[in-house]
Amino acid sequence: MTSYRVKRRAFLAGLGGAVGLQALLSGMEASAQGVPPPPRLLVMQWPLGTLRQRFLPTATGVNDGFVTSPLLEPFEKAGLHDYMSVLYGLSHNSFKSVGGGGNEAGTVFAVTGANSPGTRSNGGEGDDAVAGGPSFDQIFLKRVAELQRPGVGYVNAIADARVFSFETSTQCLSYAHETRAVPSGNQPGSMVTEHVPLMAETQPLALYNRLFSSVAPGVPPDAARKALLLRKSVLDYALAELKRLQSLAPASERVKVDVHADAIRKLELQLQAELDGGSMSCVLPAAPNAALKAKTGSAQINMDAVAVEDASLVAAIGKAHAAVIRAAFQCDLVRVATLQWCSGTNHVAFAGMNPDDPAAIYEMGSFHYRSPGQPSFFAGPPPSGANAYVYETLFGMFRWLNQQTADVVGELKAAKDIFGGSLLDSTIVPYITDQADPSDQRAPLPALILGGLALGMQGGKFLNFPSGDRSHNDLWLTIAQAFLKSSDPLAALTDEKFIKTGVATLPGLWAPKA
Repeated sequence: MTSYRVKRRAFLAGLGGAVGLQALLSGMEASAQGVPPPPRLLVMQWPLGTLRQRFLPTATGVNDGFVTSPLLEPFEKAGLHDYMSVLYGLSHNSFKSVGGGGNEAGTVFAVTGANSPGTRSNGGEGDDAVAGGPSFDQIFLKRVAELQRPGVGYVNAIADARVFSFETSTQCLSYAHETRAVPSGNQPGSMVTEHVPLMAETQPLALYNRLFSSVAPGVPPDAARKALLLRKSVLDYALAELKRLQSLAPASERVKVDVHADAIRKLELQLQAELDGGSMSCVLPAAPNAALKAKTGSAQINMDAVAVEDASLVAAIGKAHAAVIRAAFQCDLVRVATLQWCSGTNHVAFAGMNPDDPAAIYEMGSFHYRSPGQPSFFAGPPPSGANAYVYETLFGMFRWLNQQTADVVGELKAAKDIFGGSLLDSTIVPYITDQADPSDQRAPLPALILGGLALGMQGGKFLNFPSGDRSHNDLWLTIAQAFLKSSDPLAALTDEKFIKTGVATLPGLWAPKA
């Protein structure tokens, strides 16, 4: 009888470029040998901070537990209470930016944890902050072998990339270790060195084609797209390989081939439904894609009510991206991703957020300027009088963003990977923002850490630092413990560029696994 080793070698030789099936086979073998599921990272972001009174949960005093708040209720209803830690009082105050704006520098600070050495010249305002270090998703990808996969090894996606002054910084969550010199925005005639922004994909189908073409080697993206439009699954191109994999795999592991196939088929059904309904032009390659590009670019914020709501489109695009990422996690094609709903300088138009005028439609970015602009307005109790609608409308917008995120994370909780466990158990989801509130304050910052229970993360926790003096990098160091499997992650990250002075792990949020 032919040995397993010989059969495996012949199988891999016949796959050619089918990286996805090679990854599936490797995962199945590891699972059969008792290896735990690999770690994964999904960085998510929401803009403009929060409303303190509506965000803060009530501490129960029992093992740092909490009773949820109005803004966090979507996570509670999604069954995520025990999968998340709620943080308040983090700070960017110790971070320095040469000319960077509130949202612009704040977004860079949040993901890199490093000072910003200046701004880039982009044809708009001069406050588009550049990154002074790589982002933490790239730091972890470089430092943690278990996060690495063949090829690029990560994906970045955004649901709405519109800004109001050509900012790169507000629509990017990922920065490379590599650097380059670009013309300065705040010092004309000079150059500034930035870590290269790794811009996000705006089209879920393009993301899908890039990731899942490895399942069907030799099939160009155009052919895969045509197959989708003709209701023909791209997976059909790999049926022969999948059948061979079924025959090669141990009987106990064959169900995982079905998980792999099912993840792709479900994803294609979702994309096909969007194509049929015409609500997601982002997945089409021709004219509908041109319409989507109208959602990228720069324009002045409209301070008046607008005529057309488009938040539902943002939700559809973001959730299609999330479905692609989730399937890629399930099939173990990548283990690192970022997903952003919209920038801090966004134009997303929401309907039904103002309880006094439910028919009114407002761009979220306009509320950056509509309020009195004082931190006390956002930190205190809901106001009365003329500005009450500002507070309540912002509450509706923030809660809407939390609902979409809770939906995405809830799907991760329900999904199984090829190891048979919940994706969320082995995926850490930092959910972060660019500033404390719409008045551009650097502290106190809110944040959530979701998932990662199989990696030692502790859910159901609430940490509040009333003085607002805990570095935002404490969040990243806390997560680094799980990926580096160490209570002293700084020791392994000494040569990375993020700010390390006054930084420490947050207590009680991680415990080493036995």
